[in-house]
Amino acid sequence: MTECIQAQFHFSFHRNRPIVGQFDGGRITSDAGLLPLREFDQRHELTRRWAATLSDARLPERQQHSLHALFTQRLYQIVAGYEDANDAALLRHDPIFQLLAEAAPGQLLGSQPTLSRWENAFTGRDWVRLNRSLLESFAALCAARIQQAGEIVLDVDSTADPTYGQQEFSFYNGCYERSVYHPLLIFERATGYLLAAHLRRGEVGSSRGVVAVLRRVVRFLRRRFPEVPIRVVGDTGFAIPRLYLFCEQQQLEYTFGFATSRSLKPRGERLLQKTERRWLRRHTPQRLYSSFRHRGKRWRQYSRRICLKAECTSKDRCVHYVITNRQGPPEQVFAFYHGRGECENRIEELKNGFAADRLSCHRFLANAFRLLLHAAAYNLVVLFRHRLPECLQRTQIETLRRQLFQLGALVTLSARRVFVHLASGWPFQSLFQQALRALSSA
Repeated sequence: MTECIQAQFHFSFHRNRPIVGQFDGGRITSDAGLLPLREFDQRHELTRRWAATLSDARLPERQQHSLHALFTQRLYQIVAGYEDANDAALLRHDPIFQLLAEAAPGQLLGSQPTLSRWENAFTGRDWVRLNRSLLESFAALCAARIQQAGEIVLDVDSTADPTYGQQEFSFYNGCYERSVYHPLLIFERATGYLLAAHLRRGEVGSSRGVVAVLRRVVRFLRRRFPEVPIRVVGDTGFAIPRLYLFCEQQQLEYTFGFATSRSLKPRGERLLQKTERRWLRRHTPQRLYSSFRHRGKRWRQYSRRICLKAECTSKDRCVHYVITNRQGPPEQVFAFYHGRGECENRIEELKNGFAADRLSCHRFLANAFRLLLHAAAYNLVVLFRHRLPECLQRTQIETLRRQLFQLGALVTLSARRVFVHLASGWPFQSLFQQALRALSSA
């Protein structure tokens, strides 16, 4: 490692003199743009509250890094795009990450073995308390947006996190045709906040455990927002009678994608034929909607509403079904249901932008903690984006890194202050200043 760092690099493209490069610049960083995010975090004590929920079994005389410092270091590495614990081998020397973790001058941050031991010390009680703390932060910082929206929409979905080697509870899933973990995710639509991230075994179906997780989330939201209606949306993987019954008992409005069946197919075919006849007359894309009451074999004591949408274009002819207790025309039901497409974008950002699928620990509980760490990093950025100028409020994490977080700087220390000398030629200086002004007025 030392030989690699001290090696010189020679470049010959300059006309007048040779160029020599070497990793010996000292206290220089490429991530000084994380300072506004840390200021926002400190103002609302987010990472401090989240870290305070974790237990610490270490002996006090052997502790070199506090839980808050380890949690902050790991969280901001994920935000900056350094999702592997191995990245700490060099980032522990980075002056900005030392400032973010409130380390003493000259104190190195946690190494990769330290972070790995910490992740593997995570317990089931820690999982419960950290989940609860994430919900508390949502209630504290998103209340205004919820009151403005007038509703809470819970987008329920699942995803696949690929696994490798002999990881606990990693199993082959036929839907994804590989060995995976199968996390359950619940987003709030208006804010984009991730309310629950529940790691599950690889072979389970999409709906496994959803009622238990929803019950915990709904109970919390009802206490904090008693007057706000709660609506639940999910794809066909969550269309199960137990979930319908739970929503009806809790007076939740639900809309789920619904797979066709032998009894439903004739209705769909008739609507599709009508749509095709219109398309033949007009030669423009056609959509027709309908709805009816239906009694399924597994819930004959209830009749529930099924909405249909038939589409016909030059390229495709199809029928879509949803099951719902929502009132109003089927066109409005489908418009509301299709809003869950935004949930897919958030899952993509969580997995690709925040690398939430990098669950490489052997122990299942350690991987559950890693998933929550990535969820906390995602939620921190979501809450931060709400306070940014309007041009940045819908930007993905990759854009935020390029235009805000990845800012080169030289860090120097004096007896009384820390000076961060930001790069003079950085092209996004005005955007950085707008973000600071927005945060100061929020």
